[in-house]
Amino acid sequence: MLVTRTLEELREALASLESSKGKDGGLVPTMGALHEGHGALMRVARLSKAWVAATIFVNPLQFNRPDDLARYPRREEEDLRLLQEHGVDLVFAPSPEVVFPQDWVAPDLDLNGLDLPWEGAFRPGHFKGVATVVSRLLDLIPCANLYMGLKDYQQCLVVERLLHLRKAMLGLPGPAMVQVPTVRDADGLALSSRNLLLTPDQLARAKGIARTWSWMKAHGQGLEPVALIERALERLTAEGLRNEYLALVRDGSLDPWRRGDGAPRALYAGWLDEVRLIDNESLPFP
Repeated sequence: MLVTRTLEELREALASLESSKGKDGGLVPTMGALHEGHGALMRVARLSKAWVAATIFVNPLQFNRPDDLARYPRREEEDLRLLQEHGVDLVFAPSPEVVFPQDWVAPDLDLNGLDLPWEGAFRPGHFKGVATVVSRLLDLIPCANLYMGLKDYQQCLVVERLLHLRKAMLGLPGPAMVQVPTVRDADGLALSSRNLLLTPDQLARAKGIARTWSWMKAHGQGLEPVALIERALERLTAEGLRNEYLALVRDGSLDPWRRGDGAPRALYAGWLDEVRLIDNESLPFP
């Protein structure tokens, strides 16, 4: 596994990979603190038989609060070991100065409003930062496939928009985005790097999100959307969560869900003390 930190090292490593394994490859962008959810991305990427690159980069542009950036878990030694175990060919683990040098100009990205509601409303500028760093990484690591986890549902929609912009407006060849389903533990808790910040008691309370998904699936058929959301929020509060939002959207979009639209997708964000958690789930009602 080639570990690179500078642009020169990255270019040399990519040239070596393309010479030995071909031009097409896959990219798994991460911010480190890796878990089995990231492992699922890498396993899917390995199925393509092409080379696989992963990044470890805590992107400062997508944090709207300095304290959140400072607290984000970092454990590079363990991350590199996991990437090695999953057969990743190339790791790019740069500093912010390498990714965003002083003479670099950020692209003007029209995200068509996908960055504004729900997660975007509570984290202003977050998705602009996500789109900017993904665009920058694709400039540095051209690839055929980009692997993203569906746990960050709204992020997937934003990145899809970014890839469209790069192809249609900027004239840049772009990868196909491969969305990988959310990985959950035995109790249904979505795996997340932020789970590392939770105490055992908080982890137990966090599993109330999955219990609420189960309740919504069982009772959603008989309730109107507004009532379903209200009762679900009450349950989440009783589980010890401080809610920010719970929404029902039409799957594949951020449009409000209405009866007849098929199974809705629920989007949630809330706090356990000082740790913010997000999740989403498709809700096929009986």
